[in-house]
Amino acid sequence: MGMKIIGGKARGVELADLEGQRGVRPTIGRSREALFNALGDMTDARVLDLFSGTGALGLEAASRGASNVVLVELEPARRAVIGANIDKVRRTGVAGDIEVRLADATAPGTYLRQDESFDVVFADPPYDASLAAFRKLAGAGGAVFPAFPGALVVWELPDAPGSAGDFIAGLESCGAAWRLRRFGGTEFLWVEN
Repeated sequence: MGMKIIGGKARGVELADLEGQRGVRPTIGRSREALFNALGDMTDARVLDLFSGTGALGLEAASRGASNVVLVELEPARRAVIGANIDKVRRTGVAGDIEVRLADATAPGTYLRQDESFDVVFADPPYDASLAAFRKLAGAGGAVFPAFPGALVVWELPDAPGSAGDFIAGLESCGAAWRLRRFGGTEFLWVEN
């Protein structure tokens, strides 16, 4: 059985997946469900989904009422799958703006538009590249995630014992407000920006 939208207008829609593609590991259903339950009402939220893969996180937000969802993915084959999944979700009547941008998620200048802002930023990079991507996007010296001012950044952490410490060390050095949350078997770092 494939991955499905868990809640909202498109609940139950089965998403196309990226079977066999290296580095693709979609957030499992029970973790996604608990994550969105903790986030609460997504009505009219502006959402950025980095390292989108299948688009599951961004499309879950759209299904739950987000008004604007931007999915960022570098791999053209993955972009095609995201496009197919957007079509499936749209057929249920999901109305928000949903857009895919083919870009490197660690280079915000290549995909962010002038004066564009988001309420929630999801980041679920391949585990082997996660810490490097986090360090690049989080910035250094006081500003945390300078490209996403005012957003809640939700970063899915690698599935390795003790991995959270490397991510948290950088946040503590600049005084960022953060929480470590576990949903299902998945750990997320929530960073208030």
